[in-house]
Amino acid sequence: FGRFMMARGNANAQVAQYREDIAGITGVTVTKMDAWTSVATLFMAVGAALSCAGRIGMHGCAPPGWYCCLFSGSIFMSIMFNGTALWFAMHASLRAQCAATSLLTRQIRLPIPSMGQLDQARVFA
Repeated sequence: FGRFMMARGNANAQVAQYREDIAGITGVTVTKMDAWTSVATLFMAVGAALSCAGRIGMHGCAPPGWYCCLFSGSIFMSIMFNGTALWFAMHASLRAQCAATSLLTRQIRLPIPSMGQLDQARVFA
């Protein structure tokens, strides 16, 4: 029975290492993507502030129309790309969390002995 318990302890320790590895790998992804979510949100706020300010030359003569069009177009394109980056970062963070949950609940399970293994470990007098 002692050998059985030692084997079970080693198997449990091995599974605990697997579970720790999965938590570490997915935790890095979640942390980085959450940081990118914050960065993309701040950039979108700056883009919204720049686009809603009115025209470029408020305290002087107005720049030519083509320059205003280029400025507005670049601001709106940056908002669009930051929105896409925000979407991808949120999706990657949630996908990493779902992958961790799936791996921990379906693939890396605790080694629970079967009834046959328990019967083999029993010592009869």
